[in-house]
Amino acid sequence: MRKKFFLKNLALFLIPLLIPTIVLGALSIVVTKRYNEAEISRNQMQLFSQMDRNIELIFNEIDALGVSFDNVEVLYRLEDILRTQQVTLENKRVLQATQNYLDAPANARPYIESIYVYVRNPYDQLLASGTGLANFVEFHDMSWLASFEAHQGADAAIWTEARQIRRYSFEEPIAVTTIYKPLYSSVMREPFGVIVLNIYTEYIERLLRAYETYPGQLLLVLDERGQVMFQNRPLDGVDGEALQRLVDGGDASFALRQGDGAYAGAQLASARYEGWRYVSLVPEQAMNPVTFRLSEFTIYVVLLSFLLGLALTYYLTRRSLRHIREMIGIIKAAEKGLPLPQGPSAPSARDDEYNYIIQTMTRNFIEQSYLNVQLSEKKYRLQAAELLALQSQMNPHFLFNTLETINWKVMGLTRRPNEANRMLEDLSDLLRYSLDTPGRIVTLDKEIARTRSYIAIQKTRYEDKFDVVWAYDEEAVRVHSIVKLVLQPLIENSLYHGIKEKEGPGRIKVKIETEGGCTRIAVIDNGVGMTPQRLAEVRGLLGQDGEAGEHIGLANTSRRLKLTYGLQDGVRVQSKRGMGTVVSLLIPQ
Repeated sequence: MRKKFFLKNLALFLIPLLIPTIVLGALSIVVTKRYNEAEISRNQMQLFSQMDRNIELIFNEIDALGVSFDNVEVLYRLEDILRTQQVTLENKRVLQATQNYLDAPANARPYIESIYVYVRNPYDQLLASGTGLANFVEFHDMSWLASFEAHQGADAAIWTEARQIRRYSFEEPIAVTTIYKPLYSSVMREPFGVIVLNIYTEYIERLLRAYETYPGQLLLVLDERGQVMFQNRPLDGVDGEALQRLVDGGDASFALRQGDGAYAGAQLASARYEGWRYVSLVPEQAMNPVTFRLSEFTIYVVLLSFLLGLALTYYLTRRSLRHIREMIGIIKAAEKGLPLPQGPSAPSARDDEYNYIIQTMTRNFIEQSYLNVQLSEKKYRLQAAELLALQSQMNPHFLFNTLETINWKVMGLTRRPNEANRMLEDLSDLLRYSLDTPGRIVTLDKEIARTRSYIAIQKTRYEDKFDVVWAYDEEAVRVHSIVKLVLQPLIENSLYHGIKEKEGPGRIKVKIETEGGCTRIAVIDNGVGMTPQRLAEVRGLLGQDGEAGEHIGLANTSRRLKLTYGLQDGVRVQSKRGMGTVVSLLIPQ
């Protein structure tokens, strides 16, 4: 018992205490998280746009050089100089102009390491920024040539490659990102030259580090092959293959789960350079610091509330158990015929009002319970004897045989069935139904059939004074049941107190419908109705167990429904003077 009361009180106090805290905390977390996600998404798009503009500036350099060297006169003069090796004033002028094309951007742009222009020639020479004409054998950087040869026959207008350049043997290699733009002649399908633009990788990555918005944010620039061209920090702790699969999926937003954490990812394709993508990975803890703090705060509040509720439940459970033991002692003393305990443990009205009232009521109830039981037994025996006397007043078989004899006598007088025969048959059916097993539960269709017999008798008596309209489901009334002789008193009430006192003919409608596991029966008439005062009197009589006056049918029906189904308001009456009356029943199934 102690455990049961403890758990019950724990639920009683903790649920109202914890639910508002949890709901408010959850709503705060959800709203804050959605706001942060929207803000982060907006920041990511702005960041990608800025990254795209900077990358576009780099590619503008290679495009500008392409425009310069797409000049047929310049390109062929350069080819002629490298192929013939003739040194003339005009050739020097062309070489100087070409060299200026390379030196100007290489000196002006801090992110450009060097620029090369190569046109196929038998002497294996190229033109380099800051150097001029150089021979393959003596030039410090020749790894670009293999990439150019590998792209012979390809349709790529521009491609990129990550490389390293070592100017001198005693220097550390410099990481560069090389952009290749092939040069075509008007008569050859394959490129016969190439422009090589070397970009400082560290310079671009410094720019990406300056773009960082959140702690631990990872920014990547991927080329058309999915290779990482630029990044603001190493990919430590990030599964490159898993990231590549998510990026290839093409979703603008994605989530990357790792063993030691989770990242919220976003990507955007370059608007100008097909295949290039910008990727951002932000640790979830860095994205939603407020959300994490709110979650922790909610957990702390819930734990504190739980501890307070636990302490309060323990105190109240001990007090309730003490009260219960005292009341059990009172009940056991009464069962054994001992004096009721009045020791020092009995509460006073000043110390514990609630327990004082409960124990006082318990003592009074126990002291009166024996007399009440005896009175109930006597009342029950009296009601049983009264019912037995009523049932024994007339022998049903004698009554049915007498009615049958009268029926045949009437038919013998008229020598054919007549209206009196039909009335006797209806009366016989109605009496047999009434006297057979009083209080029996029957199906609604049987109750309706016997009620029709009663209506037929009354129609013969009152002729065209009233009509009865039925509204019910044929299938439902065969299944649903009701205590017998419920409809007939309601029809009789409508006829004698509504239609009979009305001038001209009247109508009674019986409506039966099923709703929510119950059967609702409504008897509606357009009789004279009742005044509000009379309606209040009738409603009051329905709640009493005594005589009901002229509305005895309604009162008896209400009492039978209470005894059979335990309904306190089984019969409801609505009426308006001059319009009619509605009597409705609600029968549980």
